[in-house]
Amino acid sequence: MSDRLDRFEMKFVLTPEQKEVLMPCLLPRLRPDGHGDAEGFYPIVSLYYDSFDRDCYWEKVRGQGSRRKLRVRVYGSRDGALPPTSFVEIKHKCDSRVVKRRVEMPTETALAICDLQSVGLRLNFAESRVIEEVQGLVAGRGFRPVCCMRYDRRALADLDPSSDLRITFDSGIGYRMSDLTPQPDDNRFSEYLLTPGSMVMEVKGTGAVPYWLARLLGEMNCILTSFSKYSNALEAGDPYLRGLRESQQLWSSKSERTTESKVA
Repeated sequence: MSDRLDRFEMKFVLTPEQKEVLMPCLLPRLRPDGHGDAEGFYPIVSLYYDSFDRDCYWEKVRGQGSRRKLRVRVYGSRDGALPPTSFVEIKHKCDSRVVKRRVEMPTETALAICDLQSVGLRLNFAESRVIEEVQGLVAGRGFRPVCCMRYDRRALADLDPSSDLRITFDSGIGYRMSDLTPQPDDNRFSEYLLTPGSMVMEVKGTGAVPYWLARLLGEMNCILTSFSKYSNALEAGDPYLRGLRESQQLWSSKSERTTESKVA
C-alpha cells in the first residue's frame, strides 16, 4: 500500500520539567491515535540511507529547500501486542511542508529493494512509482545504509474529529552506525541523543495550528527547532564526519603554523 501525506511539522525539544507541566494541559484535548497501544505508545526502528559523502546530511546543514531521505522503517513490539509492520519510505521535505511516499512490505523485501534486487512484488501504479524513486536514489545517488535508529513514540490526535492535528513525543532516541539490520522493537543501542527524560515533540497537520495549542506552547516557552534525529546522530557518531573534522583541524593547524612562520 502506498501512503502519501502533505503536512507541516513543527519540532520542539522538551526538558523533563517542560513535559511535566505541558502534558496535563495537552491530554484533556487529545486522544491516543490508532497506531499504538491504549495510551498511544509504540516503538519505531529506522534504517537511514545516504551517499558516501553524506548528501542528505549536508543538504540539511545548508538548509536546502527541497530534500529527500530514504529509510526502511519498522514498527511493532517484540511480544506481538503490536504486530510488526515495515515500510520502505521516502520523506520529502519542500520548504516547510513534508510529503511521505511509502509502501508497506516485509523488512527483508524492503532491504532487498534498496539493494537494487528484483523481488517480484505485485504493485499498483502509485506503489511502482515509489519503488522507482527509491531505486533511483540508490542507483543514481549511491544511497546505502548509514545509520540505524530507535525511539519510543507516544502519538496523540485531536479530540475534534474534523481536525487532523497530531502530536507525537519521541523519547529514548538511540543510534548506531554498525549492525544495520532493523528489527521490530530493537533494543541493541548504547548511544543516545538526549539526556534521560528529555524528548522531541512534533506537532503535525495539514491546516493551521489551533489557537489554543499555539498559545499553550508560547506560555510554556516551547522553542521551535529544526531538530533532525538523523543529522544529530551523524554528528555524534559517524566515523566519516569525524574523519572530516579531524582533517579540517589538521589543515587549520598546519595553516596557522605556516602563517606564524611567515610572520616570524
